[in-house]
Amino acid sequence: MLVTKYQTSLLGLTWNILRNKEEAKDITQEAFIQCFLHLNRFDRTRSFKNWLYSIAYKRCLDRKKKEKSSAKFVNKIRKEEQLFTDDKNKKIRIENSEVFSPILNNLDEKERTVLSLKINEGYSAKEIAQVLGCAESTARVLFFNAKRKLKRILMREKNV
Repeated sequence: MLVTKYQTSLLGLTWNILRNKEEAKDITQEAFIQCFLHLNRFDRTRSFKNWLYSIAYKRCLDRKKKEKSSAKFVNKIRKEEQLFTDDKNKKIRIENSEVFSPILNNLDEKERTVLSLKINEGYSAKEIAQVLGCAESTARVLFFNAKRKLKRILMREKNV
């Protein structure tokens, strides 16, 4: 029941951080497994969804750290770029937010995560802070900066 309820939104969150469909699926599955294994640690006075998102967020960060330290990471990105371009060198759409996907790539993972939680999930700054494990004011600043960065990018695109 919990997997059915949260898998789509959790997959969206992990994809926004990792920018890799298969990795996002893996992390989403791992997050559910971790929840099941550590259900006895869940504080019932808190939001289950926030707890689940926190687990997934931390797993994404761990995955990114491992990839960055490996030379395979560079080769993997090159291969993926080739897989997701067509003959005319245009990006092929691989996610529901195809229009914004290239723009969102200009944001770092925390900014994408904050935007995803705020816009897609309707999270408050307090809930975002719980997921990211930071202060509420930090979550607000991250959201403000992400919006400002997106606005600059969109204005640049419009002027081109």
